[in-house]
Amino acid sequence: MSATQKIPLTKKIATEKQAIKLVMLGDLIMAVFGLVFFYLTHSQAILMDAVYPFVDMVAGLLTLRVVSLMAQQAHQSQPFGYAIFEPVMNFIKGILILLVILVGLYASVKAIILGGHHIEADTAVFYSVLATVINFVLAYLLYRMNQTAQSSMIEVDLQGWIVGGILSVAVGLSFLAVIWMESAGYHRWVPYMDPIVLLVLILMMLPMPLKILKENGLQIIGRSDNAEHLAQLDQITSTVFAEVSVVDIKLRALQAGRMIYVQAYIQLLPDTSFDLSQQDHYRKLLYQRLKQTNDYLSLDVIYTAQPISISRSVGEEVT
Repeated sequence: MSATQKIPLTKKIATEKQAIKLVMLGDLIMAVFGLVFFYLTHSQAILMDAVYPFVDMVAGLLTLRVVSLMAQQAHQSQPFGYAIFEPVMNFIKGILILLVILVGLYASVKAIILGGHHIEADTAVFYSVLATVINFVLAYLLYRMNQTAQSSMIEVDLQGWIVGGILSVAVGLSFLAVIWMESAGYHRWVPYMDPIVLLVLILMMLPMPLKILKENGLQIIGRSDNAEHLAQLDQITSTVFAEVSVVDIKLRALQAGRMIYVQAYIQLLPDTSFDLSQQDHYRKLLYQRLKQTNDYLSLDVIYTAQPISISRSVGEEVT
């Protein structure tokens, strides 16, 4: 499919659901492998690798329901649809990831204070290789599927699997270091390697849930910091109304997950001849242009000749 060809919304939703199911399958595999290899190696770093995908798999069940809800139309009891569910779901996943990290932080610090513990490094290296392959294969598949789905929820999962792959490589190298230390006679430091590795993993993972919480938290409270997107909306609106005697155009836009709410305030000259049919024509034209890049769009176009009306609506100070 060419870059300029618009992907049908139904195909995006179907691909998104397939991707979520793929993530849940990957989570199940990683959770089972993690628990089995934790039993064989007694590695807390591997245990964390098992707990995180289990939590993510539970969140995936909720995510499937959210995707189905967002495909539904707005109605009387839900006048703005279900778009807000997406950032709420991402925010919950961010909290779950952060909780797993904090539990891992507690376990690693406690183990270091108590003198560490021994692990079966040979078996742990095998697990790291297996986990690395699974993580990067899943990340690649999600990347390909998200070219069609274009979903922020899949993007969050994609980042998680990429980070997981990088961490698995790091864990594997650390377990190889344990094998070397044992052969080189540094037995005193071997028990500390696993909790130290876990602590390093935690510090590397911490920015990811914090970023998820920040981006989706801003959307939940109705705040947007995407200046680039707003500039694009401004440019499209100005182009659509280029042939109209417009004094000023002001936009308000709010992103809630994949849904964007746009209010366009068009100030005309008081003596402008611009009847209802023309207003409807340009409203329809603007909607069609914005819809090309925003599948989930809610648009209001307000015409006025009074600048004070626009200032009050967009929150500018009125003297």
